Amino acid sequence: MEYIPWFVWIILAAIVFGTTAQVVDTVLKHRRKVAEITHGPARHEVLTRLEAIERRLDGIERTLTEIPG
Repeated sequence: MEYIPWFVWIILAAIVFGTTAQVVDTVLKHRRKVAEITHGPARHEVLTRLEAIERRLDGIERTLTEIPG
């Protein structure tokens, strides 16, 4: 173990770099998800959008019931 060949150093460096890159990628993905959750649409906006969708669905249902079968 007195001397480590050069190709082993390359393998060790690749393992360390790959592990570090994976950890950084995981942390950045987590931060991005947290930012999306905290800065997402407000509750009022979601409720307004949901009410608009319900109105459109009611209109479609009325139209479908008026069509003679």
